[in-house]
Amino acid sequence: MRKVRIIRLLSFFLLALFALSACREEKKKAELPASKGVPYELLLVVDRAAWESPLGDSLQAVLKGSVPGLPQHEPLFKMLRVFPENYVQMYTTMRNTMFVEIDSTLQKPRLAVAYNVKARPQVYVELKAPDLNGLEHILMKRRQEIVDYFVESELNLEAERLKQRYHRDTEQAARKTFGYRICVPDEMRSMKQREQFLWASTDLNEKDLNLVMYTFPYEPKADFSEVNYWIAKRDSALKKNIPGSRPDQWMTTTWEEDRPIVSMRERVIGNRQVWEVRGLWELRHGGIGGPFVSLARIDTPENKVIVCEGFVYSPRTDKRNLMRRMEAALRTLEKIKK
Repeated sequence: MRKVRIIRLLSFFLLALFALSACREEKKKAELPASKGVPYELLLVVDRAAWESPLGDSLQAVLKGSVPGLPQHEPLFKMLRVFPENYVQMYTTMRNTMFVEIDSTLQKPRLAVAYNVKARPQVYVELKAPDLNGLEHILMKRRQEIVDYFVESELNLEAERLKQRYHRDTEQAARKTFGYRICVPDEMRSMKQREQFLWASTDLNEKDLNLVMYTFPYEPKADFSEVNYWIAKRDSALKKNIPGSRPDQWMTTTWEEDRPIVSMRERVIGNRQVWEVRGLWELRHGGIGGPFVSLARIDTPENKVIVCEGFVYSPRTDKRNLMRRMEAALRTLEKIKK
């Protein structure tokens, strides 16, 4: 009997200790200040020796390289740089920070990521190696992964904002037409619907945001790794549903030397397998165009593929943040449970 009491007391003590620890953790999270920095601004904290070596050029090439899928150069990030001795308290709450360090005690290069360390939301990426060659090797080998950590965090943050404020009519139309919900910016109030096709837009002459959704039957034997398969489906849907003012005009993918100006990769986003295609669109014989990004995924129960695409028309302005806002909207796609 006494043994049972001791076990019960011990269990109660462990439960209380766990609850206290959880409360402290929640309190710690709640007490974190808001992070600083504008969207896609990145602080680079780098050893002086590394920065003044050829590695400095490589870091700039990776972090200030061109955003894929745009018609002109726009940098991936607005990069700020400080040396470790100048990394003071005011910098610790920056939203996006990358640390690059030579650490001779290491046996091999190391890449680590941490979230919400000193502020919320926040991403810390740490790149360490025993020497400059090791830093160069891991930077170039994992450059896409490094970029994705920061871009994904920004996209997810914007997606959460959109879930709080979005255009209700478009969301309802997507529910009715496809059985999915999606949250697009509230200013996208112009909408056109056809059978298994939805087009929402701001309908502006500049900084015009657009979203299209469409489906096509799932073909198990199709080669989903082939970019031309997706472009054929895309061009077919857009030719039918987004015509120009003349019979010989319609929206299409931009081609050059018999190849579409696009890039594609298969990814996992939100625990779902998707195919990401980004590139340039144009109005055939219309003299206008711009960038697009699409995410496609297989709806196995419905035996169909659903495609969501964001595209922008803004010939006289930068397009990076406009496109990333539309890309964030694509991340809000969610199937309605029956």
